[in-house]
Amino acid sequence: MAEITNEMILQAIKELAEQLKNHAEETNQRFEQMDQRFEQTNHQLTEINERLSQVEQKIVQMDKQLTDVANGQKILVEELFENKKEIKRVKNVLNIY
Repeated sequence: MAEITNEMILQAIKELAEQLKNHAEETNQRFEQMDQRFEQTNHQLTEINERLSQVEQKIVQMDKQLTDVANGQKILVEELFENKKEIKRVKNVLNIY
């Protein structure tokens, strides 16, 4: 009877060891999957950061272009004003003579 009990205990230990081994393998596989997902997410975040950097550069370029346009418009308005003053002066001179 002691042999049967020992064999049953030994069999139970073997089964538990097998279950533990299977559980460890499953856990390792899950961690590998998680690592792969983290790598994919990291790669995606890197791509997003690169795109955001490109967008930021484009915004800076557009801001510079808008500033250039505004400065150009200011110069044109000033020149137009000066031209109108000159035309008025010439008309006044012509009216005198």
